Amino acid sequence: MTFQQQTTESQLNIPSDGIILVNKPSGMRTTELLNKVKFLLSLKKAGHGGTLDPFAEGLIIILFGKATKLMDYIGDEKEYIGTMKLGVVTDTDDPDGEVVEENEVPELTEEEIKETLSGFKGRFNQIVPLYSAVKRNGERLYNKARKGEKVDKLPGREVVVEEIELLDFSPPFIKFRCLAHRGTYMRSLARDVGAILGCGAHLCKLSRVSIGPYKIDDSSTLSDMKKGDFKAIEFRKALPHLKAITLREDGIWDFVHGGKVRGFYPKGLYQVRDNRGNLLGIGKGETYAVQPVKVFHNK
Repeated sequence: MTFQQQTTESQLNIPSDGIILVNKPSGMRTTELLNKVKFLLSLKKAGHGGTLDPFAEGLIIILFGKATKLMDYIGDEKEYIGTMKLGVVTDTDDPDGEVVEENEVPELTEEEIKETLSGFKGRFNQIVPLYSAVKRNGERLYNKARKGEKVDKLPGREVVVEEIELLDFSPPFIKFRCLAHRGTYMRSLARDVGAILGCGAHLCKLSRVSIGPYKIDDSSTLSDMKKGDFKAIEFRKALPHLKAITLREDGIWDFVHGGKVRGFYPKGLYQVRDNRGNLLGIGKGETYAVQPVKVFHNK
């Protein structure tokens, strides 16, 4: 069977709009993975729900068709398993960078490591890595870094770490699990842990194991996909973590045309449906009304 035949046959079970969970291998850029999936499944319109650095592996969500409009709602929390190496600092805070500092690792106990990690739980200001997509004066920081331009002060931003725990300490390696909100850099976390411990560190391994409601165990590799061994999640089933509202006909017209729908809707985000289960959009509860924030279907 040819590659094109595999592609054609695998398309038989693909909805026109939906998402696919893909396990990205280490050494591949997220955009490269996206392009391979688009070619493999002949997807015209597709995007991803968040990048992973080339050295990292794990869960990438590919959204296609109308599902590309769901990127901001797929899941704010992301779970990682990472390993940091103490005593070695790189200019990228990961193994792909140049070593800029090497230090002796002090004798540390597991309790000291746990105490240090626990200091990063909660809401705090995190300094972004030099090699990051964050912009300074309209230009990505990684572009400035690659051109050798000096950045006097790296920007910081508020991040949230819900859970962080030590999985193993085998000097000079610290293996940890972290559940954090969107925008939290695991490379910065490793860098800052190393700084507190007095020897520096970089993130040498990283695997993303979940994004919102979606888990790595339900994903497929590119090899699986070439054999047609994967599942696509339909557009209307793509937001299982949001409570659902089913509107009546009069409410549907108001909602899809930007109007509030009266009723008791406690504060929070909702997936809004019609009585046939079609996903109409995302609504924001205002206690006694729901306000549309994103409309997918115009009735």
